[in-house]
Order: sequence, then C-alpha cells, then structure tokens
Amino acid sequence: MLRRNTLRDSVPMIRSSVVNQVISAIQYCPGGSSFLRREHGIRSTRTDLYERIALARYLKLFEDAATLANDALLGARMGITNPPGELLGPIGFLVLTSPRLRIGLKNLAHYIGAWQDATEITLHDQGGLGMWSYRILDPDLWPRRQDAEFTLTATCAMIRTYLGGGWAPVEVHFEHSRPHEAQALQAMFRAPLRFDQPANALVIDNNDLDRAVQGTNAGFAPFLRRHVEDMMAKETEETKLSEQVRQLVARDLGRAPVSLTLLAAELGLPPRSLQRYLAEEGTSVRDIVRTIKAQEAKALLRTSRRHIGAVSQAVGYGDPTAFWRAFKAWEGVSPAEFQRTKQKKD
Repeated sequence: MLRRNTLRDSVPMIRSSVVNQVISAIQYCPGGSSFLRREHGIRSTRTDLYERIALARYLKLFEDAATLANDALLGARMGITNPPGELLGPIGFLVLTSPRLRIGLKNLAHYIGAWQDATEITLHDQGGLGMWSYRILDPDLWPRRQDAEFTLTATCAMIRTYLGGGWAPVEVHFEHSRPHEAQALQAMFRAPLRFDQPANALVIDNNDLDRAVQGTNAGFAPFLRRHVEDMMAKETEETKLSEQVRQLVARDLGRAPVSLTLLAAELGLPPRSLQRYLAEEGTSVRDIVRTIKAQEAKALLRTSRRHIGAVSQAVGYGDPTAFWRAFKAWEGVSPAEFQRTKQKKD
C-alpha cells in the first residue's frame, strides 16, 4: 500500500508512461518542444515506458504543461479520455481483471509502489461508504493539482470501464482549493466536489465496490500479479541517491550532455542540494562521471576493435587528445597500449 523514500537516501521516482502523455499533449503547442528541452531537459517521448524519472520533476512538468497549453483542466481531460488501465501498465490491467471492484482497488493500493514512490493509496469504509484516497506524501511537492485531477479522472474512467459508462462516485475530494473550472470538472465526474480536503478521494457506494463483474478475463490476473511482484522485488531496497545518479550518467554518457545542472534537474533537486547529498555519501557528480567514463572506455577498448577516436566519442569526449590524457591518468597507459595488451590476453 505504501512506499516511502528518504530524500537523503534517494529521490522519489515515477514511471514515465504518464510523462509521455503530458509530452504528447503539449508538443504541438507553440513553443512546446523548445519548452520541454529548455525547462525539463526532455528531448523526445520516452521509448521505455518503465523508465523512472523524479516525481518532483514530473509534477512540475505537468503544471507547466497546463500553463503552456492554456488549459487548467489538462490533467483532468487526459485522465478522462485516455484508455483506462494503460497509464499504469500491468497494475491498471490487474485492476480491470479483478472479479470485484473492491479487490481491484485494493490491488491498486497494494502495488502502487511498483509505479510511483512516496505515494499512499488507501481504501477504507467511512460511514457505510467506501473511501478510495490518493496522496503524495511529501508536502513540499506542490503544486500538484494536475496530477491529482488526472489521477482521479483516470480512476473514474477505469471504474466506468469496469462497471459501465453511467457510473458516478457519490462524492469527489481534492487537496487543492476550488478552481475557477470547478463546474467543468464536476461535469466529468457527475458528482459533487469538495476542495481543501486532507487527501484526493473518490467516495464510492459499497454496493458498487462489491458488485461481481463478468467477463473481466480474471485468468490473466495471476500472471499480471506475478509480473508486478517481480518488478517490486527488484526495488525492495531503496536506491541511494548516488546510485540513481550513476544510472542517469550511464544512460546519457556519449548520447546527451551530462552535468551537475542537468542531473539535478532530472532528479528535481537544486544543484547545491544534489552536491551536498552526494558529498554526504562520499562522492560527487565529477567522481561518478569519471568512474563511469573509465569503466565504459575500458570495456569498449577490451571488447571491440573501435578506433580510439570512436571510443573517445562514445564516452563523451569530443577531443581525442583530452580522452588520451584522461585515460592515461586513470590507467597509467595510453588507450592504444591498454587495447593492445587486453586484447592479446583475451
């Protein structure tokens, strides 16, 4: 139901599937592509839907995208119109293959940690009604209106796929204050809205929660559950911030610029904070970049017949001379000498 991260240890992350939808929504707006590159360092739609990006960065991108599109209801419209289940990958389809809505929503609460960190989803009885609530745990991650409205409209659309298009919640709650567009938002839910609440929530009739649903392809559920549990097992231990930085550097090395400023933006942190947290782990961006460059360069020289200049470019050196100097400082021999020696031994 709950997964938490301590910022000093690691940065809360989210899978990139929703980010792809946000990017698609604004990339054709005037200035949309340049805005994404300039403000968020995103070059294109991400091809790996399981890729993880910083939760803070996602929230800011979503709010900025709504401003750029001049659409305060961007998140709500995306949630209500996108195919239900797809945005949460196997978790969404696990909900849709559950025999009862209550079981499906409990699955969502239990497995959300595989998709999004620092987030709490609960389902509990309150006054004879079911209260399904969604809350990002870090109060400093604000504003987050777009994510809240997107999550609740997407969940509402998923339930309508499950129970029928005429379904409506008893009531809808939001953490944020009442917006000017409240009437249009209410029309999407077809239910009363309440704002400035402790959590974002859908209030659901218990009869709806316990209604048996036929034709849900329940036979797929065990396979989906196993897949999601395997995803979670790989991330049981919290990843230290330094390891997250290493993963980002390894991903971009030789393919995109790597710098303290860009890495901090990727993680949704001020550059000075990233420096400080890494120093507390006994390292720095410079040390991490140097280590990964050395590892990658040695691997390429040992296992391939690439020209030294090609290896230099592959590890982020535009100038082969600078690469030659750096490599000799790392290994005590030139790249060519290292390549000859290692390939002879192999």
